[in-house]
Amino acid sequence: MIGSLFLVLHGFYLLMTTGRPEQTANIEKTTRLVRTGAYRYIRHPLYASLFYLGWGVFLKNLSVASALLIFALTFFLIITAKAEERENMAKWGDEYSSYMRETKMFIPFLF
Repeated sequence: MIGSLFLVLHGFYLLMTTGRPEQTANIEKTTRLVRTGAYRYIRHPLYASLFYLGWGVFLKNLSVASALLIFALTFFLIITAKAEERENMAKWGDEYSSYMRETKMFIPFLF
């Protein structure tokens, strides 16, 4: 769970420095596709940090209610990431398509 904090801070840092947003503190308007650091292995480190945190909390307290919540969280994170990928494909085109083939969504080295 602590690793999820590192991942979100690392992801924000890379978006602000390497991504070079058009406006200060607006990570959604990056001018460069970030492919370094965590982004070298996964496309969505910020969403992955929520994914890891949620699963960590779930595994600490197994119950039917927490299982329902973690599956809902996972479902909505995947839906959100897919929507962002459509936006990124429109913005970055073939460069993002190539990036998608080289990286995983949330969990590096999976399959």
